[in-house]
Amino acid sequence: MSRWKAGFIHLLISLAIFLGLLALILLLWYPGILFNIDRGWAGLQLVIGVDLIAGPLLTLVVFKAGKPGLSFDLSCIAFFQAACMAVGMWVVYSERPLALVLAYDTFYSVNAEEFLQYERDPQVLDGFPGSYPKLVYVELPESDIAAEIASIRAQFIGDPLYMQTEKYNALPVDGLESIFRGEESTRRRVSEEVLRELDDSCRLSLFVSAIVSGFVCFDAESRVLSSFYESEGMPAVVAE
Repeated sequence: MSRWKAGFIHLLISLAIFLGLLALILLLWYPGILFNIDRGWAGLQLVIGVDLIAGPLLTLVVFKAGKPGLSFDLSCIAFFQAACMAVGMWVVYSERPLALVLAYDTFYSVNAEEFLQYERDPQVLDGFPGSYPKLVYVELPESDIAAEIASIRAQFIGDPLYMQTEKYNALPVDGLESIFRGEESTRRRVSEEVLRELDDSCRLSLFVSAIVSGFVCFDAESRVLSSFYESEGMPAVVAE
């Protein structure tokens, strides 16, 4: 077998593994558009670099039919590749959003590190239905004035609304109008161009994660974030 054939076979095997891992990430850990807007690329870049580039390239360099110690060299490459892939996948997994928390007019993407930062137990989410990330909202007073006061107070005392897990409730299937109570004011903050793009199933909300902020469309039918818009009102990411 030539080194080119060996490298190509290694590439095909690596590609098959990568596609399986990518499906896991996109379908379970970062559904909808979360992969594109919420840290999904961070660890995956390492996986791509090692799995699809470095591993096959090293095989191409060291492979020579009949070479003494070839099996050992290939085993070292496989171990190195598997270790780096594991690290990359761990980064993606550990930074995945555990909850999408709707607090008044804003969806917050919250991962495990943020729960621990505010001394909250992320296992509280286990009691909510559905797969991760859990869809929850923060229960606030019915009065808009009282809700705004609660929000301001939470910021003042350093206990943001979206981390007040004792007020979490599962996002219902019906009656979303009363939950997305800040949607009307949110819609006034985006351009007419964006408003024309929104369909009847869209519940527009502000969106905040550790790396990005803007506006999102929550699809009431599919129950995923289907579109993201930059703060200036221009679309950045739209789910296929």
